[in-house]
Amino acid sequence: MRIAIDAMGGDLAPTEIVAGTLEAASLWPDTEFILIGDETAILREMRGLRRMNVRVEHAPDVIEMDDDPARAVRRKPKSSLVQACRLVAEGEAEGIFSAGNTGAVATAALLGIGRIPGVSRPCISVILPAKTPTGKIVVCDAGANVDCKPEWLAQFGTMASMYAADVEGIPNPRVGLLNIGEEPCKGNALSKAAFGLLSNAGLNWVGNVEAKHVFRGVADVVTCDGFDGNLLLKLAEGMGEFVMSMVKDAMTSSPLAKLGALLAKPGLRRVKQAVDYAEYGGAVLLGIRGLVVIGHGCSKSKAVVSALRRTRDGLDHGLVGRLTEHFAATVAA
Repeated sequence: MRIAIDAMGGDLAPTEIVAGTLEAASLWPDTEFILIGDETAILREMRGLRRMNVRVEHAPDVIEMDDDPARAVRRKPKSSLVQACRLVAEGEAEGIFSAGNTGAVATAALLGIGRIPGVSRPCISVILPAKTPTGKIVVCDAGANVDCKPEWLAQFGTMASMYAADVEGIPNPRVGLLNIGEEPCKGNALSKAAFGLLSNAGLNWVGNVEAKHVFRGVADVVTCDGFDGNLLLKLAEGMGEFVMSMVKDAMTSSPLAKLGALLAKPGLRRVKQAVDYAEYGGAVLLGIRGLVVIGHGCSKSKAVVSALRRTRDGLDHGLVGRLTEHFAATVAA
């Protein structure tokens, strides 16, 4: 198993990316990790620490976080991100991880690796903490496609359902559509059309899901366009930070509150862990002919390790192969 890593992608690259990769390499010696980027900078961050399952490939250019995705991918063919996608396209790696510009990662993967035949558009699936038997929920699309067609949403729901079952271990995942009401007649033209397609897609369909019910676990997979999905993701991240900040202020407001905080510390630690994006590491770009995992822009080493674990899990379960077989059968039908 070989994973290509964009060592220069992200706000804290290459320091945190290299640190996380070295930790992952010690956890999974059966996996080869390929760090791609400025060789001098990468070796400096390694500080002489070598691992048999880590190698470095030089890439002189970097796609910055504020670069225009399509223009940067085309104008910087020697960037760490484009080179990582090339390794996957040429079969030298099976998966890729990058914490860089999300739009650029999606564009580079689409142009450099290509779509699974039968998939109209790749989509980003993310994990949110929720009150469900598995304690998590898959949201898809989370930002790859702002303007969508109904048939794309049907494919998003199918791919996310397969990902939730195969990789996240959610048995027979319940699939819903993010909407402004539960009734089938609610929503805009896109939602109404997508409702009909999803309800006949052979999924464990539960219908429309209102945003206020997402975290109650009424569905294991929430399907939506990339605009609404990204808003939901960012709101969840912001609310998690806000709530934990309020709890911290309340627990340090008086000596008695501090005593209560000490007693509640184990429970508070579990809550903090549940809302910490670093525990989930990255989002999977579904629909590409190679496993692509996109990390948070400010990923630290802990988030990098989690993202690489997610990449390994996807490869272990043969997710790309399963999706390819499914859509090949759909095209044939």
